[in-house]
Amino acid sequence: MKYKVLMSLVIIALMIIPVSCVQPVEQVPPQNWTVTNETGFLNKCQQNNVTFFEKSGSEKHIVYSYHREIDNAIVELDRIVYIFDRETGEFVEKHVHWRDDLPDELPSVISKQEAMAIGGGTKAWLIYIDPESVVFADVEPTPKNPCWAVLVYDERYGYNTDVVVVDAVTGEIVGHGEPIP
Repeated sequence: MKYKVLMSLVIIALMIIPVSCVQPVEQVPPQNWTVTNETGFLNKCQQNNVTFFEKSGSEKHIVYSYHREIDNAIVELDRIVYIFDRETGEFVEKHVHWRDDLPDELPSVISKQEAMAIGGGTKAWLIYIDPESVVFADVEPTPKNPCWAVLVYDERYGYNTDVVVVDAVTGEIVGHGEPIP
């Protein structure tokens, strides 16, 4: 059941939007290439206000991806991915998931140390939870504020046993996520 839910979310999150763009492989920009400084490559493919892409790939593809953050808060599932054929350099596809209901700047939030004290954990990261989240599916309703995902590690078992979700603005515990091994 979880596999079907995950696959459904991946399909939804990776909306394919065709774009016409062809570039030879030797003109592929380096890792962390800045879109705004490039005149001929992804600029003609890119419609959003994105500044950095990371380069990765496989045997068949070259992949440029941008994972959205607002200040230091991860925006869960928000990304833009361009895939090119490694051999020909031709554009293959574009995947986009982008929320438009979030602010441009992070509001005032409690510190990471405060969140870890509230959640009883040893590690935390700041995140805007996506309404279609699989990791935070039990957090209802989806918080509008950024949240601290606090990892609770149990030495007896040697892994994380809980993820406590703390509203980063109010300091309230709003739910739990799936533990990350």
